[in-house]
Amino acid sequence: MIPSAFRGVNVPVYVKSKTQLIAWALEEFMDSDPITNWEFVRELYCHRFGGILFNLRAEGYEITTLPTKTRGLVSYYCTKVPTRTTIS
Repeated sequence: MIPSAFRGVNVPVYVKSKTQLIAWALEEFMDSDPITNWEFVRELYCHRFGGILFNLRAEGYEITTLPTKTRGLVSYYCTKVPTRTTIS
């Protein structure tokens, strides 16, 4: 299930998978508050986000993990997205 919006921003219609959803959220909120593991589960309906983050990192995303003061709560933010080139 893909949510229609996250943090008040509508999810684009091209987002059809959880990987695309997580990549979009990380890119969309790069300059905002980090996304918590609770938001991944509760707001984005993504329970297995660890594997998705692993794959995104392998694609070239630089995703930083930040512990928080609340036990069990972790925040993630993206500092760099992979460069995409198109071949014409």
